[in-house]
Amino acid sequence: MTAAIYTQAEALAAEERQRLGLGTEPVVDARALVEKQGVLVYLTPIPGGSLSGCFAMVAGDAWMMVNSAHPLGRQRFTIAHEYCHSLVHRDLGFVVCASDKPPHEKLADAFAAAFLMPAAGTAAFFATDLGRTAVDTQKIVDFCYAFGVSYRAAIYRLHNLRIITAAGRDDLLDESPGRVAASMGYDLLDPTCPFYAADSGTEHAFTSLPRAYRSLAIKAFDDERISEYKLAELLGVDVDDLDDILDPLEVDNVPLG
Repeated sequence: MTAAIYTQAEALAAEERQRLGLGTEPVVDARALVEKQGVLVYLTPIPGGSLSGCFAMVAGDAWMMVNSAHPLGRQRFTIAHEYCHSLVHRDLGFVVCASDKPPHEKLADAFAAAFLMPAAGTAAFFATDLGRTAVDTQKIVDFCYAFGVSYRAAIYRLHNLRIITAAGRDDLLDESPGRVAASMGYDLLDPTCPFYAADSGTEHAFTSLPRAYRSLAIKAFDDERISEYKLAELLGVDVDDLDDILDPLEVDNVPLG
């Protein structure tokens, strides 16, 4: 991404947030927000998983399609991405994301990051009482929940804002945020969870267990105090299903920076 595209995206996102009266706070409901601006949003599972969504002008109406099989944080990013197309790319008629992204797609990515994670709000979230910046996996997971974004999107945004270095970015990307979130007490199958894939159809017996119990079991596994097989036994699931429970973020593997 060129500096010119990044600067344009930041300015466009700041201008739109100001127009909508959002300040530096998180976007509470991205879908409702853009629909109030006259953009129709269709959520549907798209086979294959690689396509996040598309934007089109149909008979003078703006609409977007979003892959509802993706985790909610990624869906919100897609909504913001396609919203950028509705603001500045209506003349293209139909826009779909390709692997080799042209400039208008890079602009939409950068806009989505800036729109969902405003620079001032993001910096304030990671600031300490001493005026310093504190960033670790747990803090980023909290940020993902607060701003409704995916872990990878948050990491790349922090790097683009120079809150973390490239080396710090790479180290954080090696972490397993799903497991960290579970050990912190977050419920990964809660429909409000940014890591939750609403249309995945995945259900597990362990959801009937108390959240504190599940968190303690997962933390014990992460601390290497129990084996993978013992964790499966404690959660009441087959050992082969553990990855579906512990690593829901692995489907969200599209770099955003």
